[in-house]
Amino acid sequence: MPDSHPRPVPRQRWAPLAMLLLVLVAIGSAWAYPTPAAVPFRWELDFRPGELRLYVDPVDGAAYWYFNYAVVNRTGSDQIWAPSMVIFTDTGEILSSGEGVPSRVEETLRDLLGNPLLETQNEIIGDLHQGQEHARDGVVVWPARDTQVNELAMFVGGLSGETARVRNPLTGDEVILRKTLRRDYLIRGNALARGSRPVELVDQSWVLR
Repeated sequence: MPDSHPRPVPRQRWAPLAMLLLVLVAIGSAWAYPTPAAVPFRWELDFRPGELRLYVDPVDGAAYWYFNYAVVNRTGSDQIWAPSMVIFTDTGEILSSGEGVPSRVEETLRDLLGNPLLETQNEIIGDLHQGQEHARDGVVVWPARDTQVNELAMFVGGLSGETARVRNPLTGDEVILRKTLRRDYLIRGNALARGSRPVELVDQSWVLR
């Protein structure tokens, strides 16, 4: 006759799960509270985003996300523009801009966008002088290894001088969080079938990360 009473799960199987839950709770409580100031009190660049699109390279069929933008310095002093742009997908990918992107793809996208002033991820790093006349236009490219995605979150760093200091709940070390622009996108349907149509922006906010 089958045993009607469930057998207890061995303690050694529970221990890793319990530890993971404790870590997640600790991280959530320690990292959730810092938020940017309601009114900026440090320098902040004027960021003018373009569209996020998908491009498929006809040479090898590889897919890439690409995004164009302009940035203007109205802070009252010259700044260094060294953007950090990362995409997180709902399939677990973390994509750093420029990594694994052939230069020929960047050149093709520059021509496709029809702006000879567009600078690539590496070209645009440097001084950003004050005023509209010194605005710089950039294009950013990420390898789209997995196109079966529905949600993307783009984080744009380097736009603000605001920071916050918190303690890492696991190590106790002090960590500096920086004001970062978050842009959330939604892909309705198959990404490849959409072609190069702009991905839908559903939310934009400032965060500390």
